[in-house]
Amino acid sequence: MPGSASNVPLILGFGLAVAAVSVGVWGAKGTRGLDGFGGGRRRGLGGRRTTRQIRGHAETSELKLFIDNDGELYRSQTTGIQKQLVTRMARGNFNPALAEKAWMHLVERGAKKYVRDVAGGGTWHQMFSMADRKQVAKELNDEFMAEAKYGNYDSYLPKKYQKQG
Repeated sequence: MPGSASNVPLILGFGLAVAAVSVGVWGAKGTRGLDGFGGGRRRGLGGRRTTRQIRGHAETSELKLFIDNDGELYRSQTTGIQKQLVTRMARGNFNPALAEKAWMHLVERGAKKYVRDVAGGGTWHQMFSMADRKQVAKELNDEFMAEAKYGNYDSYLPKKYQKQG
């Protein structure tokens, strides 16, 4: 019987075991846990990655893959950003710092869409930290610059900036 006195020590023992495991997992130094408090970055580990840095890398790659593979984001923002940056490069008034800022708009929209579609709700700015979003924007900008260097976006240029020949 579930309510008998003989099961009470078993249930109580199970509850203590669960509590011990949860404290060990979520209360460990260097992790955020369920409530977002505690831990943080540990410094001075001789170049080894801490728990937060590994977690940040996973979030960064997940967000970047989502942005790269979402057709709506590509049509609505990515091509527009690419056209604008290629045109600025052809005009000669390209600013790399502002280019990363343009990619940040895409990354923030992608983070919001990821939380809404994949994660099932929550707060996007807590799921993806500012450092993670800046890293994704930098990676998108670096990929764009590498491709633009080889002329892969020349078809986006207005006619007056296209090479004759």
